[in-house]
Amino acid sequence: MRVRATLASASVVAALGLVIRSLTQVLHRLREAEAAGAAEAARADAEAARKHELACELLTLRNLLISTPASVETRFVPAPSDVFVVGYPRCGTTWVSQIVHALRTGAEVEKTMAFGEISEVVPWDVQAEACGQRLNSPQVGVPRAFKSHETWEAIAKGARYIYVARDPVDAFLSCYEHLPAYANLLPGDLEPQQFADALFAGAARAGQIWPHFLGWWKQRRNPDVLWVFYDDLHADLPGCIARVAEFLGLAESEPATLERTAALCSFDFMSAADNAPHFDDHFVRGHVLPRMGLPRDLPARVSKVCHGVVGRGARELPASVVERLAARWAETMVSETGCSSYSELREAYSHERPLTPDTAYAPDRPRFSASWFSLPNSLSPASSGSH
Repeated sequence: MRVRATLASASVVAALGLVIRSLTQVLHRLREAEAAGAAEAARADAEAARKHELACELLTLRNLLISTPASVETRFVPAPSDVFVVGYPRCGTTWVSQIVHALRTGAEVEKTMAFGEISEVVPWDVQAEACGQRLNSPQVGVPRAFKSHETWEAIAKGARYIYVARDPVDAFLSCYEHLPAYANLLPGDLEPQQFADALFAGAARAGQIWPHFLGWWKQRRNPDVLWVFYDDLHADLPGCIARVAEFLGLAESEPATLERTAALCSFDFMSAADNAPHFDDHFVRGHVLPRMGLPRDLPARVSKVCHGVVGRGARELPASVVERLAARWAETMVSETGCSSYSELREAYSHERPLTPDTAYAPDRPRFSASWFSLPNSLSPASSGSH
């Protein structure tokens, strides 16, 4: 309000005084409300920070309980023909496990899918003992196959290894969507930045993705190690299946077998409502959750086979998190690999690719014929009650 300065009568002055007092009171109340709102906002921020802090602690502690000394069969000595499908969590080990299993069973749907959950036929190395499995036991097909998230330094030596690599930004987003939920945290308990803090601080049993990559990268020319990239699985699944078949000594598989394998390993097949339970980790979860202080039958909030896309992390994560992940790559990977990014690493491997039909096997590696595939009657579709 603009009031022209004029000589005013006493009544006008009194009226203006009332207006001034009224405006002052309103302004004072607004200031008080603003201060109360700021205090409330500060309390809300403090509570949210504490919630994130507790969620980080809970995530770390529950993940520590996923594996125990009793759950790791440390003295397991694999056979030279055994195959480990290895990768950092959420990088595609389930996908490649299905490829290996389909190839070794001839990709005949009745044989290949005669399991309740994929970990029943491709055991997770450090969870097998806790799940009532023996790593030395025969499996439903040859070669024997195992899933692992171990580093090169920690994994059982003497077998063959398929290492599945994924863009760390995409892997981070997938871990963010799955690991907290696995520990029974709710959406919103952790923001991406807080999850990055937890992951960098060692919340995941597998450690951090960059040294995980690096240990296996140093083995890339080892004839018993094959690198497979998630991006290539997405872009050229049949080509990746052919490379895996060659590595397994199954390069002479019939074209129809490779075609059936591609069908059984497609995203559409694995994510279909009838098939998703085969890949939802319920077999391992049923043994792990009680150790984490959670109900054995706690339902999974997210599916392991969910998006099947490449590049989602860069599009959906906060820019600050993407930059932080890139900085960690620069700190950890560049001097060791000469590659400034995951894309460059993938490109470098495509030029090096050490495996050829003549070098994929050491001389003492047994080869397998697709005609050898067989399943015991106890695992026939009719007797498989879990789905």
